[in-house]
Amino acid sequence: MFGKKSFFTPKSKPVLSFIAKGTKLTGNIEFSGDVLIGGEICGQILSNANITIEQGGNVQGEIKCQEFIVNGYFKGRLICERLVIQRHGVVDGEVASTSMQIMKGGQFIGLRIKEDTSTIHTHTLPSAQQTLICHQN
Repeated sequence: MFGKKSFFTPKSKPVLSFIAKGTKLTGNIEFSGDVLIGGEICGQILSNANITIEQGGNVQGEIKCQEFIVNGYFKGRLICERLVIQRHGVVDGEVASTSMQIMKGGQFIGLRIKEDTSTIHTHTLPSAQQTLICHQN
């Protein structure tokens, strides 16, 4: 009991990236963990985890992630397993997802394609070579 070495390997800490209010990014971005967006992004975002747009956050472009939570503004193409539009959230565009939830006050403008989980994982975003034009909302 005492004196024995433990072979327990501690879990790695979850990775969280934060794009703060006042920050503006343009381009193609890849994240390995969760992302919290309070600023503005124009481009393509890939994450192996979850993406959240805070109230006041603005993303225009294309996103592929596990869960997408919007309390700000998103315009573009989205591929995710689960979409949650919160009370201040607006999603405007094309969505491929397995599930979608819209809270009272949230808005969805566009087209939704209901997909199963395996199909979601095989969807790809268009080539990063395509040029995105972002507009002020």
